[in-house]
Amino acid sequence: MLYNGNNERVASWHYTVDESGIYQSVPDDEVAFHAGDGANGTGNRYSIGVEICVNHDGNFIKAKENAAALVRYLMDKHKIDINHVVPHNKWSGKNCPRHIRAEGWDKFINLIQGSSVVSPKPQTYDKNANYHRLLKVTSPMMKGEDIKRVQVRLKSKVIDSIYGPNTREDVMSWQRVHDEKGNVVKAGKGLDVDGIVGLLTWNALFGTN
Repeated sequence: MLYNGNNERVASWHYTVDESGIYQSVPDDEVAFHAGDGANGTGNRYSIGVEICVNHDGNFIKAKENAAALVRYLMDKHKIDINHVVPHNKWSGKNCPRHIRAEGWDKFINLIQGSSVVSPKPQTYDKNANYHRLLKVTSPMMKGEDIKRVQVRLKSKVIDSIYGPNTREDVMSWQRVHDEKGNVVKAGKGLDVDGIVGLLTWNALFGTN
């Protein structure tokens, strides 16, 4: 959430994307105030907000590709057609996203549809259910029995064997209140909350045997 103490502006969005990854801050089914069309506006109440963040020396092209992969994932997950993928400008009238609009919104739509980038399908299915790799959100997304095992352990709403943003959020929630031995602890006293399943988090989830 963004809060400006000078004008009491409050804003929030569901996903932040840069050249390195995808980060979820608000669940898909909760309202975030990102559209600029008012508290009861259609954009705020019924759309998923994605923010692309790049430093002046960052890789904007890669960030766009990650955003396109995320949008494709969300389209598939929620059965959203391409005509309902719209820019911030639709809701607020602002020239936003400025750089993408300058290049042409249709080019970004083509990117989502896979005409200019590798389709954001999950990586080749991995059948190893034991710990043997770092699990995190990537583009294309990781898929395998080890991810399914994590989802089952966390009682995720969706068991699809894909390490997407929702699984990352489930992992973060678990890390926040569990220590390296898997014991329940006070929020903030647990593992590093990074949404990544490395060896430490894996052993906390399943033990070392």
